[in-house]
Amino acid sequence: MRNWWICLAAAAVVIVGCTGSGGGTASTGGTGGTGGSTGGTTGGTTGGREVPTIVLPNTAAEARVIFLSGQGRRAAGSLYATLNNIRWIASGLDIAPSEFQGSTDGTRVQLDGYTVNRFGFVENLGEGVASKAYTSLAIDVTRMYEEDVFGDLNNIFAGNFPMPAIPVNATLRPGRQTTIQVFLSNVALGFDSVLGPVFDQAGFDSENLGPGDTALRGFYSDHIGFDISNVPSRPTMARGGAADVALFSGDAIGLAQGALGTEDSFDLYSPNFIESGTATGPRNIDGRVAPGTYTVSEPDPRTLPGVARIAALQGTWRDVNEVVRNLGSTALILFPRSTGADFQAVLIQRSGNTITNLWFGTSNGTTFTVSPISEVGSPTTTFTGNLSAVTARDGNFTLTGSGVPTSGVYVIYR
Repeated sequence: MRNWWICLAAAAVVIVGCTGSGGGTASTGGTGGTGGSTGGTTGGTTGGREVPTIVLPNTAAEARVIFLSGQGRRAAGSLYATLNNIRWIASGLDIAPSEFQGSTDGTRVQLDGYTVNRFGFVENLGEGVASKAYTSLAIDVTRMYEEDVFGDLNNIFAGNFPMPAIPVNATLRPGRQTTIQVFLSNVALGFDSVLGPVFDQAGFDSENLGPGDTALRGFYSDHIGFDISNVPSRPTMARGGAADVALFSGDAIGLAQGALGTEDSFDLYSPNFIESGTATGPRNIDGRVAPGTYTVSEPDPRTLPGVARIAALQGTWRDVNEVVRNLGSTALILFPRSTGADFQAVLIQRSGNTITNLWFGTSNGTTFTVSPISEVGSPTTTFTGNLSAVTARDGNFTLTGSGVPTSGVYVIYR
């Protein structure tokens, strides 16, 4: 079974970074902009209350499928497959993308090579649609190639081979990016000289499903970064030293430190271990702020432990000041999880525009529990509070404990 850690609902984590153009230091200060097309705006003044304003980067949902290949070393006889007509299915004819996007060339995957291949599209869910759940992933194989001893690819199949529908549990939401991670190697997809393309369901399941899983889980792969460089007690990075930024998506938590673009500049937490990787910062393109990116890496099984790593996950992130406006001295932000009705909770205290303290935790929409950011990965100190909704998107909170804000406003990131 491959690393399916990012799909775990617990705390599979991800990255972070700072402003700049692929470099700089891990800091997310500043007022930010509204990168991309302007999305929905919520918050502001509600019944005389000042609440944070959510400015989503766009009104469409973004979907990604990350294909992670590789099961053996690249050599003569290596198989390549072109994947086409990739679509997310909710039910019947309710399919995304609803309109053709991209190229007809498809996505070519080297089945026995350790590669990362990405397919993505944007989907307008329709006026008033808050989210849409998808239950299966459909993929067609339109070509297969075999590599010869000279490194040339010979076409051994041209046609249309629909892979069996892949059960998924994935949700698209306006302004958010959802990723489905698929491990696809020559264990699951092969070629028979008589039968043509063949699919091994058991082999596919062994590489993609964890204990008790029956479907691939989609997860939010866009994250919001909080500058914690002025927080007195900060978590320690795997490579040593205090983290400078904490990042949250609703499904994941990440930490970053120091110069971006360097190896191990961020840590990815899972329930049992930490993976690290590289992040780049947001950059200004023609007056608009493009999101930063990240790549999570894992040990390369072709080499000795610790010698090399390969990419396992990719995504984007934005600074909190870009997407949450009107932040006061205290604010609680609830990030919806990609599945279920629960939230990831982030409570901040600020002095001016500087975050002086941050707590993280969970919420069921009625109560919430948070811990100091210094305890990410293994919280031992918890504070529990209550939520009182004023609108469908915001309300007031109360919290009991020493050294934490006892009351304030909350807003849901959607």
